[in-house]
Amino acid sequence: MTRARTLAMFGSVRIREFVRGRDDGRSRLDRVAGMVGLHSIRSGGMEIDTSSGRVRLGANEAFLFGHDSALRAAPLPELRLLSIVIPAEVLTGVDVPGPGEIRSVSSASALLDPALAFAERAAELDPEPVSGFGSYYFERLLQEMVIGVAVEGAKVPQKAPKADIYLSALAMIAAQREDPALAPHMIADQLAISMRQLQRAFRSHETTPERQIRRARVEHAATLLADRVYDALSIAEIGRYAGFADGSSLARAMAQEGHRSPASLRRASRSADGVATG
Repeated sequence: MTRARTLAMFGSVRIREFVRGRDDGRSRLDRVAGMVGLHSIRSGGMEIDTSSGRVRLGANEAFLFGHDSALRAAPLPELRLLSIVIPAEVLTGVDVPGPGEIRSVSSASALLDPALAFAERAAELDPEPVSGFGSYYFERLLQEMVIGVAVEGAKVPQKAPKADIYLSALAMIAAQREDPALAPHMIADQLAISMRQLQRAFRSHETTPERQIRRARVEHAATLLADRVYDALSIAEIGRYAGFADGSSLARAMAQEGHRSPASLRRASRSADGVATG
């Protein structure tokens, strides 16, 4: 697509813009292996070639696209396409488009507009004053927003196979793990299934929704504790960032998951980096 440019980069996340140039020919969104994009038509429109024929999209329509293939399209007058492109591995367990597939995102999605508004605002920032901590946190927020949009658009029907329920529930947990109010009944409601169905799907994998919520939070906290970017945060603050009430709740959950204490994990990671710890 003509006149493509990167507006901002935060770690592995790119915010891109595509606008129609003077030519009227067909063009494409380039192939970028291992990446998935959330694309929103902010103005104008575009025609996309798919395996089932040509699709025409207009202003305020959005779609997900797997960039392992190039997307061939024709820009229509006044096209402006805003894209948030993230690594596909971040979306593990989420029903995302395959290579070259487009997946429409409903305009009724409660998460779509906030994600796009945040990306627009983030793209306006001067990159120089953004600290390493700030860049990392922008990256995580943008990833989580795209995950949320993808999960919201992938709700399984009530009669879906157990494996689909389990994977969709794991994706929802990953997207919402920092919410301290997250509970199994919320996951069941979002999947439009009963608690019994949810519990049965997890039981078939020899676990429970509660355990997986705790595990997701613990793994996130462990990542933050090992990251030098978060040195300025206390263990209690790390716990709250990961969805726990405080540092004590985090320590108990880490012990239940077989981890060393938060303080020990932080000290060990600093020692591995050759940083003296007092």
